[in-house]
Amino acid sequence: MNMSFALLARFESPVIQLKDISEEFFGISPRTAQQKANAGEFPVPTFKALDSERSPMLVNITDLAAHLEKRYEEGRDEWQQVNG
Repeated sequence: MNMSFALLARFESPVIQLKDISEEFFGISPRTAQQKANAGEFPVPTFKALDSERSPMLVNITDLAAHLEKRYEEGRDEWQQVNG
């Protein structure tokens, strides 16, 4: 199954609020994720739909899927080296 498709089915939207994925996929609190995004240190691109302090920080499903696929490939390669 394609990672982007699976995420789209899970969240039913092409964009996801950062707070909705921070703990599940990155193991950090929404507040920490927001701080990292503001500092440009979050591992996937984030954006706001509006120039407003109250506008939630968003992540594109495609960017999240690419990040997860990359991490999976790294983990698989490491596993193959160990279990070769």
